[in-house]
Amino acid sequence: MIQLLIFAPFLLGLLLLIPKPGLLASALVVGSVLLQAGLAIAFAVGPGSGFLPVGSFELPFQEYLILAVELLLVVYFVIAAVRSRRLLPLVLALVQGAITIAGEGITSKVEVATSWTVDGLAVLMVLVIGIVGGLIVLYSLGYMRRFHEEHSRTPDRRSMFTAVFMIFLGAMYGLVLANDLRLMLLFWEITTWASFVLIGYSKDKVSEKSAFLALSLNLVGGIAFAIGNLLLASTAGTLELSALGGLGAGVAAIPVACIALAGLVKSAQLPFTPWLLGAMVAPTPVSALLHSSTMVKAGVFLLLRLSPALAGRLTGDLVALVGILTFLLCAFMAVAQRNSKRVLALSTVSNLGLIVVCAGIGTPQLLWAGFFLILFHAVAKALLFLGVGTASLGTGSLDIEEMGGLIVTMPRLALLMFIGIAGMFVAPFGMLISKWTVMEAFIAGNSPINPVILACLAWGSATTVLFWTKWMGTLIRTADPAAPTGLLEAGTSRSEGIAEGLLAFIAIVSFAAFPLASSWIAEPWLRTAALPFAPAAGNVALALAMVSLTVLLPALLVVVSRSRTKALSTAYMSGRSNGPGLLFKGSAGAEKAVALRSVQLEGLFGEGKLLPIGIALGTLLSIIMLGTVIV
Repeated sequence: MIQLLIFAPFLLGLLLLIPKPGLLASALVVGSVLLQAGLAIAFAVGPGSGFLPVGSFELPFQEYLILAVELLLVVYFVIAAVRSRRLLPLVLALVQGAITIAGEGITSKVEVATSWTVDGLAVLMVLVIGIVGGLIVLYSLGYMRRFHEEHSRTPDRRSMFTAVFMIFLGAMYGLVLANDLRLMLLFWEITTWASFVLIGYSKDKVSEKSAFLALSLNLVGGIAFAIGNLLLASTAGTLELSALGGLGAGVAAIPVACIALAGLVKSAQLPFTPWLLGAMVAPTPVSALLHSSTMVKAGVFLLLRLSPALAGRLTGDLVALVGILTFLLCAFMAVAQRNSKRVLALSTVSNLGLIVVCAGIGTPQLLWAGFFLILFHAVAKALLFLGVGTASLGTGSLDIEEMGGLIVTMPRLALLMFIGIAGMFVAPFGMLISKWTVMEAFIAGNSPINPVILACLAWGSATTVLFWTKWMGTLIRTADPAAPTGLLEAGTSRSEGIAEGLLAFIAIVSFAAFPLASSWIAEPWLRTAALPFAPAAGNVALALAMVSLTVLLPALLVVVSRSRTKALSTAYMSGRSNGPGLLFKGSAGAEKAVALRSVQLEGLFGEGKLLPIGIALGTLLSIIMLGTVIV
């Protein structure tokens, strides 16, 4: 079943290269999405309640396959860097190739008892990849057609686009199921290749620059991962991820720090955040895939897997400090942003920072919270990214301010985006419950870094409420209640609507069913890892409250949009209500047009001010993390 789950998307991806965009290609994409989503669900149902390790079977010609694919990827990166005359990725690719060749004689001799592991965390990731990732692929059918209609100069390579998408998903399956670190590194590097290709899809200068930035930083992570594997094989004689927690601090310290650094890079934590911010130039489905079900989730997944080897050690504390620094500063920077995709990117990195904190400290309560942060964030953020993509094609802009009054011009889309935004911060939705659990864990703990983390959690969480509330208010405000309802929604494709609607439904179900997810998946995972966790007694009551709000908030929007003449009024400026002209008299009697805008606070929280500080502090913490274990 594992082999089928991994190889089916790869084979489907190759099949999708054959037909040109059209009815046949669309049918193949839909069939591929349904097949791999069905495989993911069947796989999740199959293991049962134990989620035990599943053995040491090997892929066909595994040893040669790993070496051949890794060297092919190195050759690809070298050729791409030479063609674009980029020195840094060229040097990094050559270094990685040298480490791969030099370490082959050492790592290939290590025997691995358990190559693959199926537990609650792996099952969660398989479902996220299969269902959320599949819906993003489905969404891309209609979106990319409209994208090329508006960007006629961009080469139409949709067949390649969907093929790489499917290969990306297959690599993620392998990554989250692998217990053998050689296999994990293989799939790790395939995701680096796929993200490089997809970020550079438009083939313009900005896309190329962003793609190579992502490649360069992720090659740094790949090199750190390869060095960690090499050191583990030579000093500890193991390459099993599950064995790292049982190794002595002295033996495992340097390899664990190297692999943890790879996780920080992949999850775009400071100082590596710029690669993910640059990736926002890619078409929206790429952004959604990177943020919700691949790449960055691979980074935090690896850190959660490493948590037994990080907990209670200085390396774990430093990883947690990197995470909380990222959580706080990226939340601040999101306040000052008007570009919707950049706000989503910064909020993603911020929330991933919170998961990194959970992994670094590693108590059962924090790991439980990290589990649900992955689940709720994946669903809500995918819905928001797809919504932003549809809104940008409708309004012609990614500016949040241009989404003002979307409840009138695109009411269905505004309703779905409202669900996604509510899921990110409104009490008692899942993200808020997870953050509350994190705060409780740090209040109860006695680590010397707890006061720092608690203060940053409070500041970052308050700031999160600010930028999400601004966006939510923008969607439902309007300066012209007489605008035709659904004016901009007519051009939305069927695949976009289906994918967004299903994601909204999944979001509601996941919020409502989180007690079941806890008892069936999260808690067995913690027990398997010898980390028993007793859930809060009020989980069922919280679930009922979540269901009520999940239904109530969208229902209120529907009522408002259907009775606009009663619920909406014209703007009231200079002591008079404005009519159809939407003008008012300003100073000196000058006629002014009504314009509603949010305060951005660029002077306080702009990226130009905070990002360099974050990069400097993140670099310092990363150097300290590596330096202390080496010394």
